[in-house]
Amino acid sequence: MKIEILGCSGGMGKGEFTTCIRIDERLLIDAGSGLGEISQTEMLAIKQIFLTHAHLDHICFLPLLLDNLFELLESPIEVLALPETVEVLRKHIFNWQVWPDFSELPDKYQPALSYHPLSRVQPVETGDLTVFPIPARHVVPTCGYRVVSAEGKVFCFSGDTTYDEDVLQAYNQLGLINILMLECAFPDRLNTVAGHSKHLTPKRLLHFLQGLDQPPENLLITHMKPAFRAEIINELNNLDLPSTLHFLSSGDTFIL
Repeated sequence: MKIEILGCSGGMGKGEFTTCIRIDERLLIDAGSGLGEISQTEMLAIKQIFLTHAHLDHICFLPLLLDNLFELLESPIEVLALPETVEVLRKHIFNWQVWPDFSELPDKYQPALSYHPLSRVQPVETGDLTVFPIPARHVVPTCGYRVVSAEGKVFCFSGDTTYDEDVLQAYNQLGLINILMLECAFPDRLNTVAGHSKHLTPKRLLHFLQGLDQPPENLLITHMKPAFRAEIINELNNLDLPSTLHFLSSGDTFIL
């Protein structure tokens, strides 16, 4: 399994792109501004996009991708997401006011976009990968994803989340995680803001990891707000974390 971090920032700026993960060239998790970092040919290879939730930093380049490709596609790009996320896309994005409805373009019989609402408990088989939604706790309905290769290697992405006992219990049922990509949006001094917006801080992240029966082998830190990146890194480096730590940048690649 090849995991490419096209975008991983909690904000914008030179070299900072929002969340988009490409797996084995053809599958995306989220469609933030990192999606704009690949070529048209690479875009055409994308078959499925799994969305964690409907916040703009995670979907902003999906409309532009479809506008780029709609006359070139041989089959629709499948967008897989929680039913609540699909409903937001239908009502508030692809509604002919904010953006054309690509579930009807070029025509309703051969559209560029097909929606696939996900069950929270039903895995999706795609090629030699199996994708499982996993719980997250955010201000809107959100899920993370567990991706398992044919060889049994496991990559998990938290999505946007805060510490939550139900989320922790769900992770403790997953077994070994080879790579966990976990958000940490704010430094500890902004704990109140993190609580209201339902994101993690270093101390909240540590609390989560300490509750895991089996810590991940590798921990990738994502979704750091650019203004606080150095502060968050410093705070995390001063904690006794039980996993190999990596602070993500756009362009990072991992092989499982």
